[in-house]
Amino acid sequence: MSLGEQLLGNRSLLQVAQSLDRVMTTFAKAVYTRQRQMVVDAAITAAAFWLSYLSRFDGVVPAAEREQFAITVTVIVGVYLASNLIWSRYATVWRFFNLADAAELLVPVCFATLVTLSWRLFAPFSLTRGAIPTGVLLIHPVLTYSGWCGARLLRRLLHQRVHGIQPDQTSAIELGSERKRVILVGAGEAGLYLLREIRNSSDYEIVGFLDDEPALYGRSIGGLRVLGPIAELEAIVDRHRISEVILCLPSAPQAVIQRIAQRCARIPVATSSVPALWEIMSGSVMIGHLRPVSMDDLLGRDKVSHRQHIEELLQVYGGRRILVTGAGGSIGSELVRQLKNYGPSELILLDKDENNLYETSCEVREDFSRVTAVVANVRDREVMARIFSLSSPEIVFHAAAYKHVPLMEGYPAEAILNNVVGTRNLAELSIESGVRDFVMISTDKAVNPTSIMGASKRVAEMIVLGLAGGGSATRCSCVRFGNVLGSRASVVPLFQRQIRQRRTITITHPDVSRYFMTIPEAVQLIIRAGSFEDRGAIMMLDMGDPVKIVDLARNLVELSGLQPDRDVKIEFTGLRPGEKLNEELLATGERGVRSPRHAKIFIVEASARPWADLEASVRSLTEAATRRDDNMIRECLRAMEIGYHDPASSAVAS
Repeated sequence: MSLGEQLLGNRSLLQVAQSLDRVMTTFAKAVYTRQRQMVVDAAITAAAFWLSYLSRFDGVVPAAEREQFAITVTVIVGVYLASNLIWSRYATVWRFFNLADAAELLVPVCFATLVTLSWRLFAPFSLTRGAIPTGVLLIHPVLTYSGWCGARLLRRLLHQRVHGIQPDQTSAIELGSERKRVILVGAGEAGLYLLREIRNSSDYEIVGFLDDEPALYGRSIGGLRVLGPIAELEAIVDRHRISEVILCLPSAPQAVIQRIAQRCARIPVATSSVPALWEIMSGSVMIGHLRPVSMDDLLGRDKVSHRQHIEELLQVYGGRRILVTGAGGSIGSELVRQLKNYGPSELILLDKDENNLYETSCEVREDFSRVTAVVANVRDREVMARIFSLSSPEIVFHAAAYKHVPLMEGYPAEAILNNVVGTRNLAELSIESGVRDFVMISTDKAVNPTSIMGASKRVAEMIVLGLAGGGSATRCSCVRFGNVLGSRASVVPLFQRQIRQRRTITITHPDVSRYFMTIPEAVQLIIRAGSFEDRGAIMMLDMGDPVKIVDLARNLVELSGLQPDRDVKIEFTGLRPGEKLNEELLATGERGVRSPRHAKIFIVEASARPWADLEASVRSLTEAATRRDDNMIRECLRAMEIGYHDPASSAVAS
């Protein structure tokens, strides 16, 4: 068969599959309402009644019995449907039909059988000249039950087929009574799968579901009732003595998760959440792996994921030697953890902190053996040159930096030598060694900086961009971050410690706000940046709107099950040296354009600076730092026209 015929054959099969999907979807919707479900059951019951006659009379039904069937079929169907209504079986959602529902369906069938047999044996009158054969009344419930179960199972299979869900083989058993009383928020597939995962557990007694779909109220899913909408959370928790709420909303926006978690914290009641939908579907975790509502929920927006580009990233990083500086830090260590999944030939982990470096290298070696740990300081160019010569890295991620704003105000020389000189050493050595990609991690504090740390990172950005325009084969770029939730330089670990100790949370100013991102978001942005072919670019993540630090603190207190201003006080201490009231994302003369390859990434088009002028300014700045002349360092930074303002004047202006 030719390639064209194969393609036409595949296309025909695809069209057939698509047509079948449309038929399945139409059929699935046709039996969604209770009234239509009753019509389906009525048709099955009538068909089963006729098949019972055929079975009883070996396929040839006498004329008298055919007349008998025509007269009594309506009564028989009515008895079976009435039995279903009496036992509330139309409260069950067919698309979630399981073994527990099948067992419960036996009750109305048995009840209807008893009614029809009693009528046959004891009724003083008959609708026909002869009584219905007992064999017919015994065969009929078996066929009816099989048909009912088959229709419901078909509805479920169609739902799974249409939505691409893998059928779950897990059966359910009855719950004991000595368990933690739980409600599941979200009566969808995630809620049903979680029910099956934890129903055998001795820890949980699942009371029911909450869901905002009105058609589900009062109905049964997996043998449990949908108790009401999420708006009635507090009343239902109180009425049913709930001790834990599990959020089964893996694809819900973070803002929704955050609001529900805050309501649970005010009750208070413990809150857990199923993993994200992509984690479940990828098989990296089971849906039963519950987690507490995490600090990621403080973002107030959906997290950004780049996992749809895995194949591309495997091609970019597979078989490459990759050097990561600052590999012991919160960003560097997560960067190493993620990079090992893309099949590099070697990971070179560099840090001056031996303890953190050792811990990271041991962790990575558990499932990736090609790791080299190097204790060195990026400020020492001679040592860095020897490392480049021995390891010959093809890709360099430069995460090593001093990041603490107030601390660096007291040590300007250290900030310059580490952040500026160290970056220049690595960027120049990367170009000299023929490194394919050099990516430097920067910060939004580099934009119109009011701090030494921010100014040092701005100069480092300019060095990288300046070297990128020199015509070398190395692609040099920068990644500009907001505040990273959970990193060592973030306020979140400090707030967490203060909350645990029931101490007052200290915030510098009631109006101070920051842009936030999670560590995985930050690292995925770095990895994506290394795959872009843009030279001399600064890349940023679309971080949404800035978050007020006081709002973040209050949310964190509530997510911990406490109440702000009652259990934990909040106190304002005033802006610290070098600290801004609000951060910015673009410096003067810069313009951000969305990347055509990823809608959540901005590429900053920076204004060019003549390399000769920049090199002279950096040389003067380096000399001032080497002499530990703090005043001269600040004068050099102001002279470089990077938007740097004196910390003192910045604080007064704020």
